[in-house]
Amino acid sequence: FNCFVRPKYDGSHLTFPGLDRKALGIEDLYPSQKDAIWMDILLGGGIVDHEVGGGKTLIMCCGTYEKKRIGLVNKPMITGLKANIHEIAKTFCTAYPMARVLYPGREDFTPKKREQIFRQIKNNDWDAVILSHEQFGMIPQSPEIQQEILRAELDSVMQNLMLLKAQGKNVSKRMLTGCIKRQHNLEAKLQKAQYALDHRRDDAVDFRRMGIDHLCVDESQRALNMLFALRTIQERTGRDLGATFLSGTTISNSLTELYLLFKYLRPKALDRQNIRTFDAWA
Repeated sequence: FNCFVRPKYDGSHLTFPGLDRKALGIEDLYPSQKDAIWMDILLGGGIVDHEVGGGKTLIMCCGTYEKKRIGLVNKPMITGLKANIHEIAKTFCTAYPMARVLYPGREDFTPKKREQIFRQIKNNDWDAVILSHEQFGMIPQSPEIQQEILRAELDSVMQNLMLLKAQGKNVSKRMLTGCIKRQHNLEAKLQKAQYALDHRRDDAVDFRRMGIDHLCVDESQRALNMLFALRTIQERTGRDLGATFLSGTTISNSLTELYLLFKYLRPKALDRQNIRTFDAWA
C-alpha cells in the first residue's frame, strides 16, 4: 500500500515585510509563488519545478530574503546561469532596495580580484551573495570535505568493480574499463585534495570558511563543486537539503538525474535505507 500522502504547502499567510511591490510593478505574489516559498521555509530547501513563466526568479529572491529575515539562514547564496544572473540580481535589488547584496560582475572576478571577493563574502553580513555558476565553480572547496566525498565515491566505485568482476563474462569490456577509469580519476583527485591540505595557507578562504549556509540554485548544475558545497552546508546543519533547486526541466533525459537529485539533497535519507550506489537505488 502507498502509505505516503503528498503534502500541500499553503503560503497564503505570508506578507513579505520589506518587499517593494510598487517597484516590481505587482500587487502581490501569485499563490503558487507563496506556496513554493512556504515549502522552502518549512523544509529548509527542496525542488521548485515550476514551468517557464511561473515566476521562479521572484520565488528565489523573496524566499532567500525571507529565510534570512526570520533567522533561518545567516548567509544565503544564489547561483544561476550567466545569461540570467544579471536579471536575478536586478530583481533582488528592486524587490528589496535596502538589502545588503554582493553581486560581483565579470570584471570583478579576474584572478587578481577573486581572492578579495572571497574575503568580502567571508567577512561581511550579506542578505544575499549572487554568483553565476562559472563564478561559483571558482570558489575553492574545503580539502577535508573533498577528501570525505571522494573517499565515499571511491568506495562506491570499488564496490561496483567487485560486482562487475564477480559477474565475469556477462559484463561488457566497456563497463569494466569505464569503472577502472573512474577509479583512477578519483584516486588522482584524492591526491590533489591531500596536496591542498598539506600546503594550505592559514589565511586561505574556502567555501567552508565563508559561512554560506544555504544555496539557491537556478537551473542546477550538478557538478562536483556543487556536491562539495552542499555537503559542507549539510555537515554544518546536521541535516539534509540546505539548498533550493529551481528548474522548469528538473528531469530532462534519464532517471540518473533523479538519483543525483536525491544524492545531492537527501544523502541521510538514502543512507538510512542503505542506498549508496545508483544500482541500489534503481
